[in-house]
Amino acid sequence: MVKGIISLFAAITFFFCSIFGMTGTKATKHEDYRTYKNVILMIGDGMGFNTVAATKKIRNTEVSMETMPVVSQSKTRSASDKVTDSAAGGTALATGTRTFNKGIGVYFFVPDANNYAVPKNLCELAIENGKAAGVVTTDKTSGATPSAFSAHEEKRNQEEDISIDQMTSDLNLIWGAASESVTESFCEENGFDYITTATEMNNLEAGSRSFAQFDFGAFANVTNDNDTPYIADMTTKAIELLNADEDGFFLMVEGAQIDKFSHNNNFEGSTAQVVEFSKAIQVALDFAKADGNTLVVVTADHETGGITYNEETQEYYYTTGSHTAANVPVYVSATDAGFVTGEAYKNCQVSTQIARVMGFDKKQFPAPKA
Repeated sequence: MVKGIISLFAAITFFFCSIFGMTGTKATKHEDYRTYKNVILMIGDGMGFNTVAATKKIRNTEVSMETMPVVSQSKTRSASDKVTDSAAGGTALATGTRTFNKGIGVYFFVPDANNYAVPKNLCELAIENGKAAGVVTTDKTSGATPSAFSAHEEKRNQEEDISIDQMTSDLNLIWGAASESVTESFCEENGFDYITTATEMNNLEAGSRSFAQFDFGAFANVTNDNDTPYIADMTTKAIELLNADEDGFFLMVEGAQIDKFSHNNNFEGSTAQVVEFSKAIQVALDFAKADGNTLVVVTADHETGGITYNEETQEYYYTTGSHTAANVPVYVSATDAGFVTGEAYKNCQVSTQIARVMGFDKKQFPAPKA
């Protein structure tokens, strides 16, 4: 009886997030997209529209995401709050359902992931359908965003439980900075090659499964002096490995450090991280162009810092050290993926449309009839 009620609530939750009718009258119909063999979802943690604009101005550079033909928006609230945290924001982008702040891959009305149903994330859907799947981040592997794509726990601070979920998962690769509970022996027991350097990463061969524990400080300082890969390097190698699967792949890449510098109102650091993230996006776009059957989606879980432009001084400035409720960008590499320039989608709808683009709607996500 309880599980039946939970299933009903789950269906209702998905129904409201999967109705892809958006603001205004230019709603995107369910039929207005093609399917793609591969999808690369790239999340700039804390990256709002003005984060990108400030980077262009301060660094005097162009950024690769702005070459993408579709620029939509994502409305980032969580199920519990107008301003989301990274856990709920990541869960919406990973599972197509909004949850409460601090929740990792759980329904907002059922926080107990051990005893009740949990929403499937895009990695799990890919694997279930014979595709390869990977998670790449410049945060700890147990950080909120990578956890949303690889774990199901009530709270984001359950680092040990999250790491166990990841080490016992069916993912092909999980790469990021070292987390306290991840051990080489447990990774290897569950079929992962345990790696800690860029050299070891680049030596991985197709068909391998790997769990990387890189240096957090190197990610923050944008340096590979101690053989830590840059985010563009990780993206390049992850695509190479996952693309060996003839059925296709799903890859999530997070530029996590943008958020961390924005919390400290540090433009020097945050804009440097956007530049690095832009390089990784270009890697994905170059692969998509050559491949012809890969979609790249770039977005954020939320905006951090309340970055604002002063018309008089012609400078950007921070207004807060926290997250905000501002809409964030959704850049899409193709015009035939069901996203429309200028439209504002719920964050959970970004995920459900990605699932449709990968063909999962016909199997797991039946869309409501128009």
